[in-house]
Amino acid sequence: MRLKILYPSFLLALAFSWECGPKISDTRIEKQDYFPLPESTGGWRKNTDPSFIRSLGLDPERLEQFGRFNLSVPNSSWMPYAKYKGIIVIKNGWIVGEWYNVPEAESFKTYISSNGKSFAMVCFGIMAAEGRTGRNDLEINAESRVYHQRWLPQGFPLSDPRKKDITFEQIFRHNSGLCPERTKTGEDVEQGRNEWTDYVDWIVGHDKKWPSTGKLYFTPGHPEEYTGSETWGMVSGAYSSVSFGHIGLVLQNVYSKPASDFLWERLLAPLGFSGIDFHAPPSETIRWFSAGGVRMNPRDYARFAYFLLHDGRWKEQQIVPNSWIQRFRTSPLYPNIRSNADGYFGPQYPKDMFRIAGSGLNWAFIVPSLDLVALRTSRASNAVWDEVEKEFLRKLFAAVLDRDKDN
Repeated sequence: MRLKILYPSFLLALAFSWECGPKISDTRIEKQDYFPLPESTGGWRKNTDPSFIRSLGLDPERLEQFGRFNLSVPNSSWMPYAKYKGIIVIKNGWIVGEWYNVPEAESFKTYISSNGKSFAMVCFGIMAAEGRTGRNDLEINAESRVYHQRWLPQGFPLSDPRKKDITFEQIFRHNSGLCPERTKTGEDVEQGRNEWTDYVDWIVGHDKKWPSTGKLYFTPGHPEEYTGSETWGMVSGAYSSVSFGHIGLVLQNVYSKPASDFLWERLLAPLGFSGIDFHAPPSETIRWFSAGGVRMNPRDYARFAYFLLHDGRWKEQQIVPNSWIQRFRTSPLYPNIRSNADGYFGPQYPKDMFRIAGSGLNWAFIVPSLDLVALRTSRASNAVWDEVEKEFLRKLFAAVLDRDKDN
């Protein structure tokens, strides 16, 4: 495998870099309220000069070791686009490390799996905030019931009477009782994905061909009733993509447009995304399975991570209330925006670090106290997840100089 490091031009971003920003020779770098230009007009600023990297508090040699390690992790997938891998490190708004196994991986839109749940959580936060400000005509929040005639009429009659008690907060925590993907021992539970008679019926439990989505596996909020429940640190639940599929339907019903359009118009376009695709769209009218489904290139994925680093703000626009992002990133209760507040990833790492992630070892670690984002996109085997994640963090923080002083 041949390493290729790409060096985009700075000519379209001079106002944000050399003229107004720090020079390579500076010994101290001021943090700036920086946001990258849209990809169509220049994109991220980048500097991989070793002296510049060191001035930002990173060891350039160890950073290179981090990048090479991630490139060495083999992809393993049946997907036709499984060969592409991308790794990016961003410090103080600068791309200081960027590695691709082949040049095409820089622009290729990789399927990032359950990262889609993090996007759905943000979209829900936008919808809830607009209800409070009157932009939409409903009051909805994390404690609202999911099954409500106003925003999910397709769910009635209820396929299980206990569904009336499910809240969106329980979906976010994966303790709603809705169909799990699998048991804690790895036995498949969810059936019928991409084989439904009708996608909406499959999500709300009305598809008689696939009864697994119709019944609840435990009383909402009580995963201890289910022998197949998992534990993630101090959190218990049953990981469910069917549950997150409900969010896309609610968005569609509230805004009378496909959830994919809402995702693009209200979140991704304002962040300057170059574009997205969708993996296995549920139907011609429903393109986004809001439990996953999205495909994007590494630099666009970095935009979303950087948006979370800034607690939902992009330039002068607070796209989602900062309290909504802080709700997830500071608590260990949410698997899809997983905080290190409880030392889940290791007590040696900053408590404010958090991770978004999806199958295939697609993840981004975000550290607000260090103004640091490190991510990878790939289609690697989940069987090596724990091993690779542990080494990913070890090598990343080995490259951070004077971390105790920074914290």
